[in-house]
Amino acid sequence: MVVTVTLWNSWQMPNYTEIRQYCNHWRNFGDIYDSWQSVKSILDWTSSNQRTVVSAAGPGGWNDPDMLVIGNFGLSWDQQITQMALWAIMAAPLFMSNDLRHISLQAKTLLQNKDVIAINQDPLGKQGYLLRKEDNIEVWERPLSELAWAVAVVNLQEIGGPRSYTISLASLGQGVACNPACHITELLPVKTKLGFYEWTSFVKTRINPTGTVLLQLKISQTTF
Repeated sequence: MVVTVTLWNSWQMPNYTEIRQYCNHWRNFGDIYDSWQSVKSILDWTSSNQRTVVSAAGPGGWNDPDMLVIGNFGLSWDQQITQMALWAIMAAPLFMSNDLRHISLQAKTLLQNKDVIAINQDPLGKQGYLLRKEDNIEVWERPLSELAWAVAVVNLQEIGGPRSYTISLASLGQGVACNPACHITELLPVKTKLGFYEWTSFVKTRINPTGTVLLQLKISQTTF
């Protein structure tokens, strides 16, 4: 049995320690709608309150940003990638709100992406968080088991073309995500092995408007 509760109509921040005693997941914000504005508002609320809500999550109890609306009509393909990637970073329960009779193969493949689901279900059980935001680019990160990390780079700009963004690996995971070195794989939008990087390196990303690049960093003790 799974027990859930809705908290978003509360006028003050709830007592998550008490809630965890009775519930497996809890809704923090208003209902999601099939729109990019709705997804953005949930991400904005989560990042604005992450000092409180991130530490509340863990095995047995999770923050619930509401359902995945992937496979409907309100989100572009890049926005659907963003929702899937960020729900994985946030360790969110993956409930779908769509019509399975008419879902596209592309959306079905995204929802069944085993690599992204593995990040969402990572046994370390720590929720990710917004690391920084600059010039309409957000960088989110999440610690994973076996010293691995997941990093999501989100382009919030809604006009124009893809944007390039370079990340200092030494800035990720409080300096340990790629120390002394790591293997990096891009999981979304297309799975691509980016290769071996040292701690002092930089990784370049290219993100479509309202899209996300989801990276997985796996630590390596080998240097060359």
